[in-house]
Amino acid sequence: MKHAIICLAGVLLAAMTGQAALAKDIEVDGSILKENSGEQAKEQMLTNDLITMYGAKDSTELTYQIPAGASSSHQQLWLEYEASDLLIAPSSLTAEVDGEPVKSVKLDGNAERKKLKLSLSKSQSSQGFHSLSLKFYGVVKEGVCVRQDSSGNWIKIYPDSRLTLGGKSLAKGATLEHYPYPFAQSGNTAEETAIVIPDDPSSAEIEAAVKTESYLKTVDNSVSISYLNESDVTRIDRPTILIGVQHHWRGKVKKLLKQDRLEAQGEKLLLAERVLKAKDRQQPVLFVTAKSDDLLSEKISVITDKTYTGQLSGETLAISKLQQHKNRDRNKLTLEDFGAGDLTIGSDQTSSEHYYYPTPAILDKNQSAKLSLALKTSKTIQKSADNSDLSAKKAELKVMINGQPHSIGLDELGKEDKNGFYHVTLKVDPKLLQKNRYIDIQFAASGLKENNPCYTTDEDKWVFIDKSSTLSYPVSSSAAAADFQDWPLPYAGDQDKPTLIVLPDDVNQAKLQELSLVTDSFGSEALQSFTVRKSSEVKAKDAKGRNLIFIGGVDQFSLLKEKASELAVETKNGSLDVSSFQMLNETTKRVAFTQTSLWDSNYSMAVFAPFNGKSTAVTKELISFLDSNDHTATVINETDSQQLFTNHQQLTAKTSGTQTDDTKKSSQQNLLYIGILVLILVIAVILILITVRRRKRKTATGSVEE
Repeated sequence: MKHAIICLAGVLLAAMTGQAALAKDIEVDGSILKENSGEQAKEQMLTNDLITMYGAKDSTELTYQIPAGASSSHQQLWLEYEASDLLIAPSSLTAEVDGEPVKSVKLDGNAERKKLKLSLSKSQSSQGFHSLSLKFYGVVKEGVCVRQDSSGNWIKIYPDSRLTLGGKSLAKGATLEHYPYPFAQSGNTAEETAIVIPDDPSSAEIEAAVKTESYLKTVDNSVSISYLNESDVTRIDRPTILIGVQHHWRGKVKKLLKQDRLEAQGEKLLLAERVLKAKDRQQPVLFVTAKSDDLLSEKISVITDKTYTGQLSGETLAISKLQQHKNRDRNKLTLEDFGAGDLTIGSDQTSSEHYYYPTPAILDKNQSAKLSLALKTSKTIQKSADNSDLSAKKAELKVMINGQPHSIGLDELGKEDKNGFYHVTLKVDPKLLQKNRYIDIQFAASGLKENNPCYTTDEDKWVFIDKSSTLSYPVSSSAAAADFQDWPLPYAGDQDKPTLIVLPDDVNQAKLQELSLVTDSFGSEALQSFTVRKSSEVKAKDAKGRNLIFIGGVDQFSLLKEKASELAVETKNGSLDVSSFQMLNETTKRVAFTQTSLWDSNYSMAVFAPFNGKSTAVTKELISFLDSNDHTATVINETDSQQLFTNHQQLTAKTSGTQTDDTKKSSQQNLLYIGILVLILVIAVILILITVRRRKRKTATGSVEE
């Protein structure tokens, strides 16, 4: 009896404090789950890039991840490779998993593309991350003291190399500590996730859903996310996140919450991860609910901010207090932010993996960025340099940033600090960073291998790169002018004064996708820098002191209708009129324009609207154009053939015209000044002549009198 009371008290304490609860499934009617649901992605790519290794010795490090709840049997690694046809015995490729050799294959000079299958043991198939080392040893010529480091001594590992996951997911192991799995997982392909919100979602629910999607895409940018309203959920056929205020649920979700006795209490946000089961079908779901919109908005960052997501655990949590989001260093990224730890590159492993981070929207493309590295090197590099070894003098670390090399001479590092680190700074072209959605960094070393084939040593040469090394960049002013050339500024990046995004009162799934397209272009750094409201919730006073974005027809917003005559693009008979911008109304499908805010001249506003009615206001093509546009523009139209045009030429001509007028005025003023100066000179000359003549007359008169 005493033991039972202790156990019961423990369970109650766990529930009250938000600690992990016991695993729990929800048995449901088979009609709610679709056939074959619960299957996770069956393949995981090992690399996105072609990897080339050079002999005589080289290696590369990869990783793979076994998802939580995956079966520990029938997991296999498939390596696709091609080796030089110059290779002879004993050339080989060896694969090691977690430091343990798994298989070696001989490379006999057959240059055909081949596959290598590795069946993983139980420990190698256990949940979590595992290291995969590929070690290449290449020989191209027999003999003693023969150099093997020729350009023909190579092996290539293709991006088709992959991990195949056998068997169905056990799903029972998926708990909050693994979040965002199974809703997103780095490295997986063809992942699909659904986000469900109530039928008539509030602004808080819309904002929470979009921010959740943005976070999932920072983990896996290839994940496909669809939005559903509660009444649209006929069958759950993929991992699903259900976000909403408790009393807003009316149908299936309400029944599921009631069946599992899940109810948000007091000032807490409830997180509950469950597995829906029906016979041989199952599907993981995450319930995110609170008693009010304010609580949902205030605490949703627990699943959208990595500061908190790494701390989640158990299957049920009731989040009470949550520290308000604090701004990180806005102009600095560490290697840890890129997903890298401390890195070591040496004579046996000459390159690192590629590491990625979403390009910050606030990066100033007109000022240089810099990469500050904290390095340590092996003494053998320094000894070789002191001995004037040619190979050591050529030793260098190459940093590839978005494919562009930046080199560091390893024998010219200067002095060590008190902790034995060398500090090196490289300038980085900011335009190189901004031209891609992601910043890609890779490290590679050259010149670390001995060129003397008769010289052998057990001392490896290596370079250690500390994870605190940083990429720092100048930050653009969030007070940028209203110009699509600066998109997504000034609307992204200012977390102190979040942009207000206004939607029509009637928000459907299509409008949510449009909102998602706009906020995705803000970049991951802007996750907290916007808030969402419906048209009827926004008054004129709410539009002051912040930047604004409207997504929808002008007639769908009372604020815009009141100021229609002041909009940059006129409206006539319910349609926008772009003819004054040298655009055809007849072929225009949608319009985006930006201008100084009509409610606060210190801020900007942007409107994304269909040409008329309530049709689509934002498309992928329009956002892609904004992301890549380098020209000044305040109006963009998209035609029915998906062509995009701007008023760039018109603005340029207007600016040139203004400059011409100014030049004419300046020239006229200069002529006037010159004329006055000439007149003054003429008058001065005349006065001088008159004075001289008078003196001569006086002199002549005096001479006559004498």
